[in-house]
Amino acid sequence: MSFSRRPTKIITRALLALALVAALAWGIGRLNHWYRKQWHFVSSMQDLPPVNRSGWPKPPPPWSAETVDIRAATPEGFTSVKVTYAVNSIGMKLVRVEPGTFVMGLDDKLSKEVGPIHPLGGPMYVQHRVRLTKPYYLGAFEVTNKQYDLYDTQHAHHRPKYQLVPGGDNHPVEPITWRDAQLFCRWLSAKEGRLYRLPTEAEWEYACRAGTTNRVYWGNNVLDRTKANFGGDSKGSLAQYAEDGFRYTAPVGSFPPNPWGLYDMIGNSWEWAQDWYSVLSTNDAVDPQGPATGHCRVDKGGSWRGALHYISSALRDGDDPGDVADLRGFRVACEVE
Repeated sequence: MSFSRRPTKIITRALLALALVAALAWGIGRLNHWYRKQWHFVSSMQDLPPVNRSGWPKPPPPWSAETVDIRAATPEGFTSVKVTYAVNSIGMKLVRVEPGTFVMGLDDKLSKEVGPIHPLGGPMYVQHRVRLTKPYYLGAFEVTNKQYDLYDTQHAHHRPKYQLVPGGDNHPVEPITWRDAQLFCRWLSAKEGRLYRLPTEAEWEYACRAGTTNRVYWGNNVLDRTKANFGGDSKGSLAQYAEDGFRYTAPVGSFPPNPWGLYDMIGNSWEWAQDWYSVLSTNDAVDPQGPATGHCRVDKGGSWRGALHYISSALRDGDDPGDVADLRGFRVACEVE
């Protein structure tokens, strides 16, 4: 009897040991993730050299304009809004965002609901007032595969499998590193003679909120699956992902825009921002640019796989600027000069 039980005990102990090793590996991985994101600051080795405008066309080729009536998602329900889009040389539509002041981040109650405590102390989403003093243009949509392929003809071979479908050209471009996004902006700048770049985190969130003060620009009902391409609960499954009509990314513009005519600011694809990732300041700020150095760059808005309880206009994360993941794309900002 004791002999027959011995193999079972050995197997049980081996499985427990493997489980312990797996748990330790997971814990070390999470600790390393936070360490790299918050505690390990390095020089700005991923920064690009200063912009060289010597070869830019002068004057820039003119943009066209398109004025349309849109059905925007607002806290009061769907509202008809007239929006004028600037249309650039590759067919991108951009919204002119005027200067203004807003409250960035989340209040204490929401911050505790949607975000963990920051490893450097305090909540992830510190509420503070921000004033933006300059107008800028922001892409009405995330940069698409078709648009990015004009710059990098080889990128089509690196699309995620779920975008290898009819209509995949009009999905948000993925996977994209922060540096890839910057180089695309440099290419478009040289082509048009206008300074394209990634938006700062403050510019992004200001535009996402579009004058609203709710949790998201359509109100506080984050369970509404008709407003954005987001995941399910924290245990997410493909069936839950598909409740909004799409298991993975959706063609850009598949969901209603915010009151300023910007689409997919919530969900679909994480969007790179300009800033290094760090603790948000509690102080009021004017045209904040983020810290001078860091290890991870900010990304905003969440993706098709994000859990519903995280949704907010302030949603933020930070990732290695050289990291390639199927969940990150971007939209462009263009300076008004």
